Amino acid sequence: MGRIVTGLFAGLMQRIRHFGDFVTIPLAIAVFLGLAGMYRLPLVVAGAAVWTLLEYLVHRFVFHRHSVGQRLHQLHHDHPSDPDAERSSLSTPLLAFPIGYLLIRTAGVADGSAIFAGLLIGYLLFIFVHYAVHRWPIAHGSWLYTAKMRHLAHHHLENCNYGVTTIFWDIVFRTHAGLVGERVPSRSRPVD
Repeated sequence: MGRIVTGLFAGLMQRIRHFGDFVTIPLAIAVFLGLAGMYRLPLVVAGAAVWTLLEYLVHRFVFHRHSVGQRLHQLHHDHPSDPDAERSSLSTPLLAFPIGYLLIRTAGVADGSAIFAGLLIGYLLFIFVHYAVHRWPIAHGSWLYTAKMRHLAHHHLENCNYGVTTIFWDIVFRTHAGLVGERVPSRSRPVD
């Protein structure tokens, strides 16, 4: 009986670790949108837009150039379909709380909550797209199919297509590989 309970608990903890953000982030978004009020929608949109830049910069420089981030992220590149090789929902509050706190302290409760809600919306979109491109069968020609092909090119080449939710920053910073066979020059390692 003890092994069954232990197995059930381990399975529950694994689900929480992998899917907890899909429950807690929408709840947090609702709370912060409530604190912000709907008339601060432009700040919410600005927060979501800022998220796309943060996503690009963290992915490119922390996960592909910084030694600690690179070691952790390499697990995902080595095993892209393994949920244990991805980020954990349990770490999200540790990263999000200080950001939300700083925003609310500097911009005030309403404005800071609006910007933070936008960042959380961007993050939720990111984890949804990333989960989908690695685990769902996606119809050819859809927006998600384009995102999937772009992300798979990133896994294949590693020094391009750092944006998961948008191609915008890859175009701006000239790290977009339009074709899977295209290689973007990298300063950190020579081009094959």
